[in-house]
Amino acid sequence: MKRTQAQRSADTRAKVLEATVQCLVERGYAETTTAEVLARADVPRGTLLHHFPTKVDLLVGAVHHVTGRRVESLTAELAAIPPEADRLDALIDIIWRHFSSPLFWAALELWNACRTDTELRAALLPVEKEIFTVLHDRARDLLSESSPGDPRVPTVVEFSYEVLTGLALTGIVSGDLGRRELLIRRWKRAAAILLGHRDPSTLVERARSKES
Repeated sequence: MKRTQAQRSADTRAKVLEATVQCLVERGYAETTTAEVLARADVPRGTLLHHFPTKVDLLVGAVHHVTGRRVESLTAELAAIPPEADRLDALIDIIWRHFSSPLFWAALELWNACRTDTELRAALLPVEKEIFTVLHDRARDLLSESSPGDPRVPTVVEFSYEVLTGLALTGIVSGDLGRRELLIRRWKRAAAILLGHRDPSTLVERARSKES
């Protein structure tokens, strides 16, 4: 079936955004130029400018694109958790995969650029607020299945995102995969303790084992 003009335009837009995300991941923010994106997307300059008149427009478009994919990916993984699986452990594993993916690295490049680029920061803040609201809601819904009405769930969800974000960032410099895996296992136990699913003494006992 022949595609409509709107479909062709949407395909071209998606092609440009995919090229932008790839460039952010592989080359970083500083080298994500319109010229580089044009070369990767293989589209005329006029076509790119039609969809994204400025670099900020292009990057904000990439954020929206990445946001949609991040939410889709996380939602699909959460839905695929087996009924017999530990919901908390599975959630933390999924969040960690989320923070280890190319989509996260693309977002991280933009976060870093926002520190000094006020125009980009102003455009990015509402998008990031939206995605984190959705991601936190999905996580709270999952944990509430086994802990309905538990007021501790929102805090554990927020801590989980913050702890794993920090691990992803420090891992850029340290590269110590073994240490990160150890800390993830310890956070699983700490989160379970916070929710009242484990005896607090088990965190200390495990920390003194060979795993330490």
